[in-house]
Amino acid sequence: MSNIDTLKTTIIKAFLKLLAFLPLRLLHLLGALAGTLIYLLPTETRRVTLINLRRAMPEVSEQERRRLARRSICETIKTGLELGHMWYGKLDRIMALVTKVDGMEHVTQAQQSGKGIIYAAPHLGSWELLGIYVSTLAPLTTLYKPPKIKGLNSLIANSRAKAGAELVATDRHGVVRLNKTLMQGGAAGILPDQQPKSEGGVFAPFFSIPAYTMTLLPKLAAKTGAIVIFAYAERLPAGRGYRIVFEPADPEINSKNVELAAAAMNRSVEKCVRSLPSQYQWEYKRFRKRPEEESERFY
Repeated sequence: MSNIDTLKTTIIKAFLKLLAFLPLRLLHLLGALAGTLIYLLPTETRRVTLINLRRAMPEVSEQERRRLARRSICETIKTGLELGHMWYGKLDRIMALVTKVDGMEHVTQAQQSGKGIIYAAPHLGSWELLGIYVSTLAPLTTLYKPPKIKGLNSLIANSRAKAGAELVATDRHGVVRLNKTLMQGGAAGILPDQQPKSEGGVFAPFFSIPAYTMTLLPKLAAKTGAIVIFAYAERLPAGRGYRIVFEPADPEINSKNVELAAAAMNRSVEKCVRSLPSQYQWEYKRFRKRPEEESERFY
């Protein structure tokens, strides 16, 4: 590493250790204050969030959209401030933060079927905590891309593997490993709402907007017969912990027709988001890539 990267690593780790000692309630308060400030200023984050909400939820009043935009930015900041707890905290301490689990019967039924399970985790709530929690249910294989600051790699990788998860590279070898795991009846974790590279997606409706959508998850489901379960960790008010929610996927997600399967996956993501819209990462430029027939820029 260069001297600059070493310095960045030292500063970030020290900051995360400090965050790990602060109560969750205080971190969430700080996140709300910082998020509100970012919303009040003419930031790119605010601009993109409002554009996404206006296009995705035209039925909502402008006042409500602005409220959702502010809360979404606050929740995203909280996600970052929680990383000290998630990356440095002991497993039992992290699990104690989970105060309620809804939909566990879907997980139990899937496990009893003997088939592989794909946990689809949108960028909703505390997805970092969700990954650790799901890893405690059974061994989990998940894709992992090392951070740009190489000095943080071991910290992040070790924290995500603390409950027994296996991290595999985001390349062909990693996909082969996911496929093998699912064929053997194991579990895999995938983020379903990231815009893929040019060769890895199709356009499918998401909040009635054409969105370039990954095909990896539905292709794995169709090929292996795996059961897809959507999951998210709702951040409860005043630092009172988290509620884990498991939801069955739209049945068409296993279709061998990639377009139908991608649309089904997006419907499942949308269902999760509509249940907790204020904790979705609306700041992400989900609709950056547009169909060729569209001439106007989205952002």
